[in-house]
Amino acid sequence: FKFSGCANDCVNAIQRSDMATIGTWRDNIRVNEAQVQDYMKAHGMHDLVNDVISKCPTRAITLVETGTFQPSEHVSAANLGDGQTLCIDNKNCVRCMHCVN
Repeated sequence: FKFSGCANDCVNAIQRSDMATIGTWRDNIRVNEAQVQDYMKAHGMHDLVNDVISKCPTRAITLVETGTFQPSEHVSAANLGDGQTLCIDNKNCVRCMHCVN
């Protein structure tokens, strides 16, 4: 038996056991806005779109103009500082961790 707490470890759990149990979190995704802005300074918009947003299989991650962003109970957001806001629709997110990897 192997018990895994996130989608990153599930690959190991599946390969290394006969019976894998994979868990995930249930609340909304928490966004550290300072780290998002540090990522933007280091990598830029091109990498954000190609390496983070486009890897989301359910398209739960989007970019919207900051002025048009409507806060919601089920949306996590981070201001990118250039008039754009990164939004994560928590209802559509399957917690696969492709965006983090």
